[in-house]
Amino acid sequence: MKMFLKGLIFTSVGLLGLTLILTVLHYFNLINDKAVEVIKLIISITSISVGGFVVGASCEKKGWLSGLKFAFIIILIFVLFTFIFRIGFNFKTFIYYLIIIASSTIGSMIGISTKINEK
Repeated sequence: MKMFLKGLIFTSVGLLGLTLILTVLHYFNLINDKAVEVIKLIISITSISVGGFVVGASCEKKGWLSGLKFAFIIILIFVLFTFIFRIGFNFKTFIYYLIIIASSTIGSMIGISTKINEK
């Protein structure tokens, strides 16, 4: 459980920090709207992969399973925010959740493989 909390902290800090930087750049018109959409997706993938990496590096075996659990924790948090703020669920959201699952699982598998190589 501690490894998931550590992964959530890394993911949250990454998401908030990089989104803040993106917001400032967009506010001063240094980035156009189309680029913002792409960069938001890249920020999400990167932050969730780093969180998955941390989870994978903390677990003993089956990094893919730990990454999958971590992805479902993140999706649960996002679904709660969706219900709280009454945002609709559509096909784009479903694809986004699949991307979260893939990036977290791949990040966790990379994390456990680097841990194995260090021994």
